[in-house]
Amino acid sequence: MSHGMLWNHDTQPSQSLEADIAPFFKPLAYCLILLRKSGYPCVFYGDLYGIKGPHTTGPSCAGRLPALCLARKLYAYGKQTDYFDSPNCIGWTRHGTWDRPDGLACVMSNLGPNRKVMHVGKMHRGEVWTDILGWERREVRIDRHGNGVFTCPGWGVSVYVRKDAEGREELGRLYVHFTASIEFDIDDGSDADIYKS
Repeated sequence: MSHGMLWNHDTQPSQSLEADIAPFFKPLAYCLILLRKSGYPCVFYGDLYGIKGPHTTGPSCAGRLPALCLARKLYAYGKQTDYFDSPNCIGWTRHGTWDRPDGLACVMSNLGPNRKVMHVGKMHRGEVWTDILGWERREVRIDRHGNGVFTCPGWGVSVYVRKDAEGREELGRLYVHFTASIEFDIDDGSDADIYKS
C-alpha cells in the first residue's frame, strides 16, 4: 500500500522543495487520496487549516477538506467500481458494507462541466443523492437498476451520498473559515511557538 500525499511542510511556499499546485487541482487530488479503496491517506495540516506567516494561504479545497475527511470515515467502504473511461472525466463508486451501507459516488473533470452514469447498487434504487461539497445543486435519483447520472463542475469534483445518509448533517458544519488575524513573530531560536493568536 502506498501513502497518498499532496503537499507537506517541505513543499509549501518558501520551502526548499516548494511545489506550486493549482488550487483547482487540490479537491480532485484529495478525493483520489481520501475516497479510494487503496492506500493510506495523509492530509497536510496547512491544507486543512491554512498557512500563516509571510506566505499566508487559506485552507485548501475552499474549506471543504474537513468534509472530505469525514466522508472517508462515514462512506468510503466496500467494493469500488471505477469509471476511468474518459481522459477528461472519471469517477468511481464505493458500494458500502453491511455495517456501513451508505456508499458514495465521486465524479471529476479536468475540463468543462461533465457527467457520468455510475452504478451504486440496486439496494439504493429510489434514493435521492446530493453533492456533499455543494458545488452541484441538482439531486440525483437512483433508478431501479441502481444507476445515477452524476454531474460535476468544470475543473472540479462532486461527491454524492444519499441525501439523508447517516452523519450527513455533520458535513455542512465542517467548513474551515480562514482569517488572517494571526500575528507572525520572527523565530528567535527558542522552542516557543512562533504563531500567536
